[in-house]
Amino acid sequence: MMQLQKLTLKNYRSYESLDLQPDRHVNVLVGRNAAGKTNLLESIHYLAAGRSHRTHRDAELVRWGEQGFFISAIACAGTVRHTIECAYDDSRGKSFRLNGVAQKRLSNVIGTVNAVIFSPDDLYLIKGGPEGRRALMDTEIGQISRGYRRALARYSRVLAQRNDILKKISRSRSSGVTAELMSAPWEEQLADIGARIVAVRLVMLRRWGECAQRMYERVVDSQETLTVRYKCSFSALDGSLELSLPDLREWVREKLSGALEEARPREIERGYTLVGPQRDDLQVCVNGRDARRFASQGQQRSAILALRIGEVKWMQQETGRKPLLLLDDVMSELDAARARRLSTSVGAEGQTFITCTDLSEVDLGDTGAIWEIRDGEVTGPVK
Repeated sequence: MMQLQKLTLKNYRSYESLDLQPDRHVNVLVGRNAAGKTNLLESIHYLAAGRSHRTHRDAELVRWGEQGFFISAIACAGTVRHTIECAYDDSRGKSFRLNGVAQKRLSNVIGTVNAVIFSPDDLYLIKGGPEGRRALMDTEIGQISRGYRRALARYSRVLAQRNDILKKISRSRSSGVTAELMSAPWEEQLADIGARIVAVRLVMLRRWGECAQRMYERVVDSQETLTVRYKCSFSALDGSLELSLPDLREWVREKLSGALEEARPREIERGYTLVGPQRDDLQVCVNGRDARRFASQGQQRSAILALRIGEVKWMQQETGRKPLLLLDDVMSELDAARARRLSTSVGAEGQTFITCTDLSEVDLGDTGAIWEIRDGEVTGPVK
């Protein structure tokens, strides 16, 4: 399993300095609101994803009055031990080192640490717009697949080029023949790269959804069902989900290529691409009904929690090791029965970090440690 052996912070958010050697099972971080619990989880996830899950501005992560921050961790994946470091400076930006070697590309670092984080704000994954759900898929798949990260970067560049061409065609009022000649090469690339992205997402959701359903049954303890559906912007999926990855990729490529050609007149009018993975979405359903519209808030929270822990199971299937599980203020969002079932099972999910304001919310059993956090300082372990 993935295990964090040591975490070091300097001038990160509320932490002037921190050296933490967490328990290999469950770590409960207890403290009042705004004590710094979420900041600690954020720093761990930062090393996994290469960015904060709470802000896109690294400058906001710097302790007040300082010029930069530093995060370092020693992490083990099975028998392999890595040291990963991130330094940020207001004038030079951020840089990473892996096992003492400076890394020119962020993609060389992502995946060294695998982590899944849950926070109360995750309700936006059900209630919010599709961009958040796409980001969820891309972040989690990107942690374990460098090829997927490269495909996303290539697709983004080609998409920008095609959108620029569409705008120029629209302004010049070119003929249909000219428009086809100018846009066709970019459409071929979009269809090819986009097919790779969508096919991987579909395979991921198939496996992730199965894991999430099993976890939902454990947390809710009822006969309710949880399903995750991919909403494609250019085709009905029909029976395509049963195809192997290579056949699925070819099926998507053909559908996307045809959709791009059909949508071209409308896209020229608007000046941007209307179909493709950048417009797709996923739908979370409870008992076959859209959770955004029909699920209660309790069902929505349980669904998101099941999806997050389902990610842990999915990552384990893909990598052979359990990622870190970061649960931020989860117990207070669940009723007593669901919180009890969750707290007695998380130890089996690998190394886990749980924040809370009241220890009565968590049942550690015979494993784990309790850390008290107060004003950016950590004391413990208590147990």
